[in-house]
Amino acid sequence: MVKFEAAVEINRPIEEVFAYLDDPTKTPEWNSLIEESRSSETPVRRGTTISSRARFLGRKFESTFEVVEHVPNKTFVQRTEKPFPFTLTVVFEAAGKSTRVKQVFEGEPGGFFKVGEPLLVRIAKKQIQAQLDTVKELLEARTPAEVR
Repeated sequence: MVKFEAAVEINRPIEEVFAYLDDPTKTPEWNSLIEESRSSETPVRRGTTISSRARFLGRKFESTFEVVEHVPNKTFVQRTEKPFPFTLTVVFEAAGKSTRVKQVFEGEPGGFFKVGEPLLVRIAKKQIQAQLDTVKELLEARTPAEVR
């Protein structure tokens, strides 16, 4: 079992940060691995499925994530079986006028990924931190009129 986390503090209100990260259509804006992402329903809630097309370590993957927990402005948890079973938990905490976002990755790499597990963990952890840093840059660059 592999488990690691990454975090960032974003100088934006929790409602704005949650709304942005909770919208699967926005994922390709901040996650360079995701080429396309769409949900089975809007708004996203527990039981929603999210279909994604991604590229990681030179391989293309199509995955379906199930939202297994969803508490607006607090947390959401997504689980998938492809490219291997893993769960991504995202926790939001108010920090004054800012928002602290923590992502926790838990998975069981298999096949191609099992062979390179130590390398996979280092790459994935760096990638997730870079994604959070990109969210911070994008949201902090917005003016209030751009907030949706």
